[in-house]
Amino acid sequence: MRTAARTIIITAGFVGFMGSASAGDMTGAEIKAFLSDKTAYLETTSASAGGVAGQVVIYWSADGTALYRTPSGSMMHGTWEVKGNTNCTAWKERPGTGCVRYDKAGEIVTVIDVASGQTRAKIVKTAAGNAEKLAP
Repeated sequence: MRTAARTIIITAGFVGFMGSASAGDMTGAEIKAFLSDKTAYLETTSASAGGVAGQVVIYWSADGTALYRTPSGSMMHGTWEVKGNTNCTAWKERPGTGCVRYDKAGEIVTVIDVASGQTRAKIVKTAAGNAEKLAP
């Protein structure tokens, strides 16, 4: 009986360790590969770049430009660059939004404001290219 209990405890500890090893901040290289020339679908909070909670779509062009469709359907446009392990985007319609980091746990990617530590969004999925044909 003790052997079975030890096996369960060791296995649970190993599973917990493996789960925590796969979660964490994405590196700059991972961020670039994850976003570049992709459309991201997000569920945002009021701490998002658009300032409103809801569903948004962002196209991260490989040339460093970005297009953001807000929950109301209006468009924002700007530029993005990876600095260290963060993504820094300058939106023309909403300047000063700062940089974000990406925390990946399995398939869930959480977007976190670097300055405030607040969650801005969760990325629901990505698609190759400008899947929504977003335009300024």
